[in-house]
Amino acid sequence: MEVHRHGTTAVIQLSAQLVGGEQSVALADSIRNLLSTGVEHIVFDCQAVELVNSTGLGMLVSGLATLRSHGGRCTLAAVPPAMDALLRLTRLDSVFALAPTVNDALLR
Repeated sequence: MEVHRHGTTAVIQLSAQLVGGEQSVALADSIRNLLSTGVEHIVFDCQAVELVNSTGLGMLVSGLATLRSHGGRCTLAAVPPAMDALLRLTRLDSVFALAPTVNDALLR
């Protein structure tokens, strides 16, 4: 998981497998650290995601809740078709802001 900062926005590049475990702790820690340094908007770059399960979705929902509780927001960018179908099936597409590319998300 790589993090790139753009002013008060940060881009977190998600890995190919979004399935929880240690990754969940690392993501939560990254979000808290970014919030403590003034980040207000986190863009999750989903381009590389090949596999996501319910725990992976839970990680993203938890991250969104943390951001919102601190007045922040997040956007899922470059969501692959399989992940998009899962977001629609679970109706999380109505919870998350979605952008076709990271650059589009950065403009929001």
